Amino acid sequence: MKTLLLPLDFTAASKNAIDFAAEWSLKYNYERIILLRSFYTSIYESVIMAGEFANVDQAYLNKSREREKEQLNQLCKELDEKTGSNIKIQTAITELPLLRGIIHLIKTEQPVMILLGIDNANYSSESLISGNVISIAKISPVRVLIVPKDFKYAPVEKALVPCNFGAIHDMNKLNRLRSTAQWEHVELMVLNVDPKKRYENPDFKFLEKEKALHAYLKDFHHQIYYVNDTNVIDGILYFEKINEVQLIIALPGEYSFLYSLTHKNISEAIYRNAKLPVMILK
Repeated sequence: MKTLLLPLDFTAASKNAIDFAAEWSLKYNYERIILLRSFYTSIYESVIMAGEFANVDQAYLNKSREREKEQLNQLCKELDEKTGSNIKIQTAITELPLLRGIIHLIKTEQPVMILLGIDNANYSSESLISGNVISIAKISPVRVLIVPKDFKYAPVEKALVPCNFGAIHDMNKLNRLRSTAQWEHVELMVLNVDPKKRYENPDFKFLEKEKALHAYLKDFHHQIYYVNDTNVIDGILYFEKINEVQLIIALPGEYSFLYSLTHKNISEAIYRNAKLPVMILK
């Protein structure tokens, strides 16, 4: 059963992610969506809460959890109404920390993708998902789709694929998308950030890598582009802004866009500036 896992924290970003998930799942033939909520509270947090608020006890926490369960069930009902009978909507509650809860669900329910809603414009520590998005992206064995809070679903006609020539072999992972017929008509805008401008006077080695890249992408409608920005992330974001694309596809590995995402200054730049969903392949 083709399954989408959607962790929630009841923020505006999560609510937008639910709307996005409904449209995405219908478009790409998902059969099931699991809404996941972690109720984990660390011992440290419990001590702080109890010290600041005398009325915080187990009964209070239980009542709070019951309210959140009702919210979760209501979101499940709303999502079911949006997707219709073709997609099964389920809820999952875990007492584990968020990352461990996600890994457990991946092992038991085998989703093909995780969808995360993030508050990129006004990052707040109150957003459990936004605070853990980089960690989730790194540990997940399945692809991850990160959706900014203000982005509304749009059919993917053009997808931006940042590519370092040192990791062309990772392009093979794109072939997994071809299992869904809807990807056949998507144009891949493959972007290489080359501050040395080797693409202006390419040597034999450069031309061979470009040829290999075309070979990996032979089953896709694609075109290779170059920018010469000295900062990789700036080059990617600039290209994204001046072209009509609906999705950024990031490849895994040391030379990839994902590798850059895991650095603190880069991830903060993404939160502030990226306006598009980012799909991280595995």
